[in-house]
Amino acid sequence: MAYRDDAGDGLEAPTADGTLSAELAPHAIKLSVGSRTLHIADKFATVIEHHKRRASRDHRVSLKIEGCLVVARDVPHEDLGVWIEVDPKVPARVGMRRIFGVEPVNLMEPGGLSALASLDRLAARLRTELAQHAGKIRRAIEIGRGLDKVLVADHGDRFVVYARRLFRDRARFAMSIHDDGRIVIPAKKGTAEITVKSQHGVTVWGDYIRFADPHGTDLAKVSIPWIEPEDRNELARRIGQLVNR
Repeated sequence: MAYRDDAGDGLEAPTADGTLSAELAPHAIKLSVGSRTLHIADKFATVIEHHKRRASRDHRVSLKIEGCLVVARDVPHEDLGVWIEVDPKVPARVGMRRIFGVEPVNLMEPGGLSALASLDRLAARLRTELAQHAGKIRRAIEIGRGLDKVLVADHGDRFVVYARRLFRDRARFAMSIHDDGRIVIPAKKGTAEITVKSQHGVTVWGDYIRFADPHGTDLAKVSIPWIEPEDRNELARRIGQLVNR
């Protein structure tokens, strides 16, 4: 985290979940909104669900930061989320878990635009503070609502997409899309690779992102369930933009 001479900075932003407070100290970060708090310090991220009356009954979960920790913004809803890589050393279990997040104030409400601007500033500052934990991820985007958000990790030359499966506590690798048109998808034994050279080869078919060759022949379909059709269309659009570079 960036070094500062002072004890720390404080930022606030109105959200649909209440006022989001961020305390940014040289070696620690604290985010609070409503009954939820996230502490990031000493290579641990601790999520606290506060009891309404007794602090002794607070529910705490601590996760060691062994992989990436990133700040993601939702497209197009403008949510803010913090995601942590879990079990990065265990290929069969590695994934990304959303451990904290807020939704913006309705833009149609009085003060909605200024509230969003405050959230944008807080998110940008938070991303800077956590940059050392982002690894090779240049930017993180989340798509969808609630627990079923899809995470798109932008590595510059490729997107890595993570999606949650039913009854799972984390989003797992769903596919990676490279700017040279290569698409890597899970297979029964490891992964498989296809190549798509045009945005017209990336479409939505039900719950699937569909990849096709120039003749319209299916190359692969990747299931992205639990998100709304418009969110799935947004994901397909972004994938198409990357392969069409």
